[in-house]
Amino acid sequence: MTTSAELDRATRLRVAHEAMLAGMLVNRAILPQVVLQTGGFDAMNDVAIDLWMGASPVYTHRMRALMGIEGDTVAAIMKALQLDVGFVHQYMDVAYVVHDDLHGEFWLNHCGALLDAEPFGEERVVGMCHTIEDPTFDATALATNPRARIRPIHRPPRTPADRHPHCHWTIVIDPANEPVGPAVLTQQVSDLPLARVPNEPPTDRASDGRGDYRGDFDPGFTLRALSTPMVAAVQEEFVVQTHLLAAAGELALALRFGDDGARTMMASGFTGVSWTTSTRLAAALGLGPASGAAGVAAVLAHQAMLPPGFTRLVTVDGNAVQLVLSATVEGLLDPAHPGVPGLLARGDCGGLEAMAQAVDHRARLTEVDGDDHTFTAGFTVDPAADPVDAPGEAALMESLASGWVFTPGR
Repeated sequence: MTTSAELDRATRLRVAHEAMLAGMLVNRAILPQVVLQTGGFDAMNDVAIDLWMGASPVYTHRMRALMGIEGDTVAAIMKALQLDVGFVHQYMDVAYVVHDDLHGEFWLNHCGALLDAEPFGEERVVGMCHTIEDPTFDATALATNPRARIRPIHRPPRTPADRHPHCHWTIVIDPANEPVGPAVLTQQVSDLPLARVPNEPPTDRASDGRGDYRGDFDPGFTLRALSTPMVAAVQEEFVVQTHLLAAAGELALALRFGDDGARTMMASGFTGVSWTTSTRLAAALGLGPASGAAGVAAVLAHQAMLPPGFTRLVTVDGNAVQLVLSATVEGLLDPAHPGVPGLLARGDCGGLEAMAQAVDHRARLTEVDGDDHTFTAGFTVDPAADPVDAPGEAALMESLASGWVFTPGR
């Protein structure tokens, strides 16, 4: 991603963590749309399974390539989990032990997703920790070794109610296992232009951290272990993961609600998650609540909900902000592309305006234009304009995840 702004290392780490959390937040934006449509959790669980199984094998292959993760052992599976938006650092406090190439364990000392689910009752907890995780964990491991199985030692509902760790799992690779096959949507996701977005390892071998994840597994790995150029590359890959999840989510919705229904639900989710991620990113960048055009531009330059695969130019002229996205991969701005690229290509820009208004409530989206290669949006921040309230879609985002506070250095 090319932007008009550079970040120091400390800020880059904060923004990278925000990009990692965006994957969890986009999941949080999409799934409630299903509950609103159906009134229950069953269809939501099915969409969640398709969403994660469709995207995670694709993005795990990509992250392995970026980070130089080699082999098909338990340690290689764990390395990929440490760089998966489904295991957001700190929000998901995961501990790992490798016994040998074929056996290992991990457990969650803290699972933010569980704490978000428990207030909704046991049905929701079972749906997440059993119905969804059973197939999706194996699908994630599939990208490294299709004969791997991830199975619980214990998992919620918690008995007693304050049981720790929150859950505990084994990873076993048995050559006698039938290989897990790709999910129905995995091939569709892998064929998308989003899946072809390039992200080469940085050539700058900086001395402030590691430039890959070759060699031994580090059970205490965090983003701080990476060099600053590699943090930026991994941040971009988290953005890819997030948008592949969103695209898989739209494909899963379309199977159940048709193309028009899926697009309407995605547009609503895009608005909610854009407001939330911009609010969080503004705080990570140290911006105040009325930071004007400069603040809006700073957030747009690093907003994870703007899709990857574009050079991104953000300019400020007085109270006006212009965003120009130029595609580096053919087909991204096809109106039929699932996820955010298709929303932008079709002009469904409620989420785009929410991104700016979350930074400064006086912001307005004034212009949208584009073709099959370039997308342009204009904004103004008029000091005399009436501030807007948060959109109703943002209320669906309220959760432990949306309010999570990362602890620097942890």
